[in-house]
Amino acid sequence: MRRDNLILINMICSLAMVMIDQTVVGVVLPPLQRTFDFTPSELQWVVNAYTLALASMLICGGWLGDRFGRFNSFAAGATIFALASLTCAIAPNGELFIAGRAAQGVGAALMQPAASALVFSAFDQDRRARAMSIYVSSGLLFMAVGPLIGGILTGFSSWHAVFLINVPIGIAAAAGAMYLRQPQDSGQVRPFDRLGALLLLTGTVCLTFAIQGSGTGWLTCAAFVAAGVVSFGWLYDRRNRPGGSIVNFEMLANREFFGCCVLLFCIQFAMLGQVVYGAIFIQNVLEFSPIQAGFAMLPVVLTIAVTAQVAGLLYIRVPYRWLAVGGTAAIAIGFVAQAFALVEGSLIGMIPGMFLGGVGVGLLASTVMVHALGLVSPHERSSASGMVQTIRQIGGVFGVACIGAIVNLSEASGIARVVPTLSSDPEMQHRLQTLLYKAEAQSAEAISELQKLAPVAITDLKEITSTAISEAYVFGAVVVLFACLWSAWAFYKPTEATVTQATPAAAR
Repeated sequence: MRRDNLILINMICSLAMVMIDQTVVGVVLPPLQRTFDFTPSELQWVVNAYTLALASMLICGGWLGDRFGRFNSFAAGATIFALASLTCAIAPNGELFIAGRAAQGVGAALMQPAASALVFSAFDQDRRARAMSIYVSSGLLFMAVGPLIGGILTGFSSWHAVFLINVPIGIAAAAGAMYLRQPQDSGQVRPFDRLGALLLLTGTVCLTFAIQGSGTGWLTCAAFVAAGVVSFGWLYDRRNRPGGSIVNFEMLANREFFGCCVLLFCIQFAMLGQVVYGAIFIQNVLEFSPIQAGFAMLPVVLTIAVTAQVAGLLYIRVPYRWLAVGGTAAIAIGFVAQAFALVEGSLIGMIPGMFLGGVGVGLLASTVMVHALGLVSPHERSSASGMVQTIRQIGGVFGVACIGAIVNLSEASGIARVVPTLSSDPEMQHRLQTLLYKAEAQSAEAISELQKLAPVAITDLKEITSTAISEAYVFGAVVVLFACLWSAWAFYKPTEATVTQATPAAAR
């Protein structure tokens, strides 16, 4: 087999682990909650500990790939990911489990930038778009089937198997990278910006805490927002430091490159929130089993897989502006369509919106990365890949946090509104409100007691959850619509100067 095809296969195996672990937890959250007695806030950290670590460390992973060699960086990341997965599988308590999730994110951050750059560089110009389309669409496919894989493993074994399966895959991926390694893989790069990396991490963490802790008090949230803004502001102020900043703002000065970053941020914002909370809706409201919930996501999975293959061909024939605008418009309309179906509690009604959203995601996910990496010179592609994917993962972090906050606030408002209709006794109202909150967190004891005290409350709670997730979907559609409008401007015509001295041919 050709060496470039072997590289593609090896990178796809690593991508499978990274993408599945972003969405598989949507299905395994209920058994995790029963095992570790997680609160709703801690459940959000099961998702965001991984995504936040990944987002914060991706640029560092890109720099390490440029400095020490992409194959070396990839192998180290695969090893860390395998060990972290083992930690999650055997964790005796929730704290260690969440720490293991964060370590998974660090390992993924070392793998992803190197993997994208390796695939991009392994193929010649004529085969590159097709290879990247296969690579990125595979990632989207694995991300979408994460709930299905998680449901099957949990249904036939336990949630521990979801993480144990990563161990042999990670070891095999690391061994494959060392076998395919080239001696000249590493290169000379700018010095590592330690303070910049710390500021990037601090800013992302603080803003995530501010969004995710919106119910803990406005003063606390304001303090986190201020710390995040100061951190990012300081990071920008250091953009001209000798040796360069951890974030290459010269790349972001290019209109098309920045447009690619906005696209990926908004798509990940909406997509990750849909996969997590869509799976929760299907299980908690429609009462599907984990396996059934995974199969219910197949309309999105199949549409993304098919459309992504077509996107690789369209990219070289259609002005990118039309792909970007058309893809984001399809996602936004698909989310709104699903929001209406969510209110009705209808899975059948969600299918057209799933198909439409899948078409939009399939058109953009692979082509955005190809377009962005084509705007930089070959020796900076690993760093550029790290930056683009950092922004993408930050979009996922903020998406889960924002959508989670909207769902939590809407559910709290709905519970407060419905309790007085269940009982006129203040003491009973307080009792029912407490039980509804616990039932919303899938407490079996609370659900059982509600069925005895006020059976109609279970139906009310399902309607409250459906409405809350529907509102979150609408918010996701607004974010993607912003990306649509931005794309109409950013890709109006190719910029004359790229961020580096890349030749015009490199843009394709």
